[in-house]
Amino acid sequence: MSEEHHPLPEGLLEVKISDVSITNVGFAIFMKPVGSTSSKVVPIFIGPLETYSISSALDGVTPPRPNTHDLIINLIGELEARILHVIINDIIGNIFYARIVIQSGDGIVEIDARPSDSVAIAIRARCPIFMHEKVYQEAGVVIGDEGKPESPENEDDQISTTSTASQTPIEQLKVRLQKAIEQERFEEAADLRDQISKMQREN
Repeated sequence: MSEEHHPLPEGLLEVKISDVSITNVGFAIFMKPVGSTSSKVVPIFIGPLETYSISSALDGVTPPRPNTHDLIINLIGELEARILHVIINDIIGNIFYARIVIQSGDGIVEIDARPSDSVAIAIRARCPIFMHEKVYQEAGVVIGDEGKPESPENEDDQISTTSTASQTPIEQLKVRLQKAIEQERFEEAADLRDQISKMQREN
């Protein structure tokens, strides 16, 4: 397939994942401009299954059966197309928006997608991840000395990212499960058990 030039929109920053961890409000990926020495990052909160998929891809782990993101990569390859890049292009309220840019024999196609799926696919496709500068400026936070976003609220309830950085997503879910059981939040515990079981089946 011949390559087609696809100019990038202005105001884009190439970003990378600086960390994948758990915070007081759930799992998050922290995005940072490539080559930047700033401590300002953009946390994007994602689900545990997406966290597991991203962490596995970063670690080079290949599941015995393809998960959803592996399947998408395989489909695109079989269709003789390729992913050029993904763009985290907007934030409205607390919701991030992204697009996956694909080149096929018919030209360039842009597909609306969640940032978590876009990032998981970009890692597997080994393609660049871009973010609009306005998203970085609006959603960026400065990481404090303890390695987590600075926040004056709910400090007692916040789980330090530094204490869980070495844990896998499944281990982190098990910690949350134990805490939910101890606090008799059984509905949440049941949901966490289901998530852990699903991850273990895919592993």
